Amino acid sequence: MVAKALNTLGLMLNIFGVIILFFFSFPQPSHQAYVGIAVESGTVLSDGRTAADHANDARLTRDRYVFYSGCGMMLIIVGFVFQLIGTWSDEKSEWL
Repeated sequence: MVAKALNTLGLMLNIFGVIILFFFSFPQPSHQAYVGIAVESGTVLSDGRTAADHANDARLTRDRYVFYSGCGMMLIIVGFVFQLIGTWSDEKSEWL
């Protein structure tokens, strides 16, 4: 029973990790923090934000994508470990 539960939990973690990676890792949007060479940080862009605001937003977006893609990979690794333990565990073994 423990082996089935570990395998099931591992599969669920794997699929959640893959879903997160699908949205936050492949392909990532451009995280360019700069607008152009001649634009200073105080320059107002066409959408009303300054170039510094745009750079800050791009940095925050990049950090969010890096964080969520790392979480997705961690879920896949933990799910794999649970499946491995569930596969190699025996109901009669004493090590679990």
